[in-house]
Amino acid sequence: MNYRRMAVKELEKNGYSLKRNGAKHDIYFNQTTRTMITLKRHDFDKNDYRYIKKEIKQNCIDQNRIARR
Repeated sequence: MNYRRMAVKELEKNGYSLKRNGAKHDIYFNQTTRTMITLKRHDFDKNDYRYIKKEIKQNCIDQNRIARR
């Protein structure tokens, strides 16, 4: 199971797009929520995947709080 590939699909599904590539990480940006998430390029495991999913969820919750104001 390739957790990094799964994380990329999850990011894209939630409106994130690749902003730039780095030597050790990639940066994904969501235009709607104006948030960035860095994604490691090496040694990506299940815990990293769970962290990315948590960050996506948290950013969506924060955006909903801002929109209600």
